[in-house]
Amino acid sequence: MERASHGEEMAGQHESKAAMTSFPAHASGFEFCLPDSEAGRHLTPLFSKMNRVDFQFHVADPTVNQGQMTADFDDALKRSLLAAGADHCHLPLPREIPQELDFAFSYNGKAVAVEIEKANREKILRDLLKSHMYLRSGADFALIVLPRNYPHTHGIWYLFAFGAARYQECLKYGLGSPESLGRGLLVGYTQYDAETGEKLSAATRQRMRKLAGGGRTA
Repeated sequence: MERASHGEEMAGQHESKAAMTSFPAHASGFEFCLPDSEAGRHLTPLFSKMNRVDFQFHVADPTVNQGQMTADFDDALKRSLLAAGADHCHLPLPREIPQELDFAFSYNGKAVAVEIEKANREKILRDLLKSHMYLRSGADFALIVLPRNYPHTHGIWYLFAFGAARYQECLKYGLGSPESLGRGLLVGYTQYDAETGEKLSAATRQRMRKLAGGGRTA
């Protein structure tokens, strides 16, 4: 078989990228679980400056994996935190910690590790464990950022409420010390379709999939 030329390869890559469809969205209504904790008190002034975080959802192929959507929320949240007064921060982790955190920042002299869980509620307990790893590795505070409304095929998952319940159970049953849990913070936010102003739902997800498929869905 004849090998494709560099120009053909580039054209194929361009077509693949062009096939991705993007939809504007925004996050607002940031809320802390246990705002009176040490982490909550320190970070309230920073988050109070962020009324809205604009980001985009992407659908690469509406016929694959039920039209799975990805988003650039992580980068958008980091930019918004820096614009609100946070500073860049590199948090080196020990080699024995296998996962890298999503990003870190510093605020008023305190290093903050950030984990963002946009879709999988079953990973939240793992994120709580990872938060303790970060606190032991030099972070002053650790955030787990969760949407109130994650749309999927059959409805909505309320990740922030689910995570807050797990956090309270950790406190109640001693899974982590109160001091460490007080330096961890769950942050909730609501996702909106920027074009319609509606909260993201199964219906808005279906609409995005349909538009990405040229008016049809798989």
